[in-house]
Amino acid sequence: MKPVNKLPVIEKSKHWLIINKPTGISVHNEAGDVRSVLKKQLHPGTFHDIYPVHRLDKETSGLLVVATEQETAAALSEQFQTHKAEKMYYAVLRGSMDVSDEWQEWSFPISDKAEGRKNPQGLLKDRVEAKTLFKVLKSNKYFSLVELRLLTGRQHQIRKHAALAKHAIVGDTRYGDDAYNKKMAGIYKTDRMFLHAFRLSLPIGGRIQTFETPLPPDFQKMF
Repeated sequence: MKPVNKLPVIEKSKHWLIINKPTGISVHNEAGDVRSVLKKQLHPGTFHDIYPVHRLDKETSGLLVVATEQETAAALSEQFQTHKAEKMYYAVLRGSMDVSDEWQEWSFPISDKAEGRKNPQGLLKDRVEAKTLFKVLKSNKYFSLVELRLLTGRQHQIRKHAALAKHAIVGDTRYGDDAYNKKMAGIYKTDRMFLHAFRLSLPIGGRIQTFETPLPPDFQKMF
């Protein structure tokens, strides 16, 4: 992936901003990450810092809240920890699933650690409650497009739950089948993971504000 020099800003205020993070770029702790790109983009030639409010995996694209000061970051982070803020996701999963307007639930207990395809749940002693709601929006012979809500916030929760349900996220190199992902990358000319945070609702300025991004083009061409 080519280095990113500028990130798309969806909404901006004095104390926070919301970006549409591309797939393949880390939020922090890596060269060319969101934090370093935004520091140059927003405050060129200064020492102003950037404070990511919540997590989004490197492989996942979508809406990310970033604060321009520690106090705001702490306050907004608490909204996510107490589930007053909510993220919604789109994912393209491997295999055909029944389309339904009803929300369904995955409730496999999983660890709160990064695991792997051999044992997505993690060690039995590490497993804790985890719940993910999903709704199947579209499906064909090969893929299913689902909308997802997290009721708990375990590491890699959606990715693990999809794999445990035998419908791994297309392009997930950690929990999906490597040979299958390489085949799909060759056919569809992208090696991205098909997980996107498309909607974000959180209390800002005394009211709940909701921000959205459309279904990414890569997702659309699968159907």
